[in-house]
Amino acid sequence: MTAEPVALRVTRWKCPFCTRARASKAATVEHIGRCWSNPEVRSCKTCRHYEVTGGFCDGDPMCNCPPAEEICHAGIRLTGDVEVGCPAWQPEEPT
Repeated sequence: MTAEPVALRVTRWKCPFCTRARASKAATVEHIGRCWSNPEVRSCKTCRHYEVTGGFCDGDPMCNCPPAEEICHAGIRLTGDVEVGCPAWQPEEPT
């Protein structure tokens, strides 16, 4: 007797702003409410004042490029965490 694989259809729920996907719709809705790429969250990642410089080698220890530096041109001090709900937030300019 030979066993054959059985097809299985799975539904995943994906955030419309980033690549995160989950099996639970409720967990995905919760994620969307705090997703750094969602403009409604007003995070650094969607702000026109945010810039990342350097860090072109993605942390490769053999690379001599400068480490990534996050800059806020609105004068907000960035501490290594993404700011959310920032009062200086402005939407990115369309490209």
